[in-house]
Amino acid sequence: ALRTMASILRIVPFVLAGVSQSNANIQQLRGSSKQDFAKLGGAMQPTVAAHTLSMVENEWRSQALLFAECQADGHSDCERVQSNFQKSCGTVVTAVVAASSGDRDTVNEYMGVVCDEPELKDWKHERCQSFARAISSTMTADSYENRERLNTQSLCFGFWANMSSEEGARAAQERAWRAKRMEVEHELVAKQAREAAQALADATAARKAQMASEAKRRMIEEKRRAIEEQHRRQVAERAAREAKLAAERTAVAKERSAKHAAQKAANEAKIRQRREAARKAAEAQAAEADAKLAQAESEEQETRRRIADVEATKQKPHEPQSPTKVEVAPYGKETVKAAKVVHAVQAVVATPHPEKTQQALQPHAAFSGKQATKNKK
Repeated sequence: ALRTMASILRIVPFVLAGVSQSNANIQQLRGSSKQDFAKLGGAMQPTVAAHTLSMVENEWRSQALLFAECQADGHSDCERVQSNFQKSCGTVVTAVVAASSGDRDTVNEYMGVVCDEPELKDWKHERCQSFARAISSTMTADSYENRERLNTQSLCFGFWANMSSEEGARAAQERAWRAKRMEVEHELVAKQAREAAQALADATAARKAQMASEAKRRMIEEKRRAIEEQHRRQVAERAAREAKLAAERTAVAKERSAKHAAQKAANEAKIRQRREAARKAAEAQAAEADAKLAQAESEEQETRRRIADVEATKQKPHEPQSPTKVEVAPYGKETVKAAKVVHAVQAVVATPHPEKTQQALQPHAAFSGKQATKNKK
């Protein structure tokens, strides 16, 4: 068994490398690059076999996915992909069985070691174990029958059916998930579009409202400025009118004051003139009265002298005389009046009112005029 195990370790890596190279066209169908497995020549360890089997499983999975997609798309040439898998799968199975000399226990032991390698994990580990079970279940206890008459076609067909079914289900699940994701993304995009449209509408409405508010504010501000400007003009006009009226009033007041001052000066000049005229008239009347008083005193003295002469003549007894009429000078009463005129003139000179002075002098002037006329007679 150990010798058989060592033989498998020497052969299988080369077989897997050949399978990978023979199926390079399948990788090209999937868009993968061609793998160069010639570097594995001489490798005999399970790690190398696990690495090569990992790449083969990738190719088989790609073939299964391509087959599932081909059937899902309704193509008629999907069997070509299955045929390619059948060839590579038969090659691998034949090589493993031949290397183990048809011993089922050796195959199980070797495949267990390879499948437990770290590189074959997750779905690759499960796929490796599934492939090992398919080989083990197809082999019998008869090593010769396994070497000469093993039905690799049935084995690979059953393994392909299970793998393609699993990969088809997974692909369908992935398609459903992608469709769901696309639907969710579509809904998300639609929701985002709706939200963006609503946000745009809200922003537009807010912008319009803001613009309307700004327009209203500007209109109110313009009206306020217009009202303030009108108020300033009215205040300026009113101030100008008041200043003009004040200037006119000041001018009228000055004119009135000047007229009043001129009138007052004229009145004062007239008063001074009247006072001067009254004073001069009073002085002239006083001088005339003094002259008349002196004349009256002289006449009174003359009258007294005559009376004295008459009295002296009456006292002579031896000289009879005819009765002589002694004329008494008619100036006694006039003398008294002349004295009164002098007193009145002195009073007039002292008073500040020429009108009253003139009125006070009028009786005395009349008296003087009458006396002068009488004296002339």
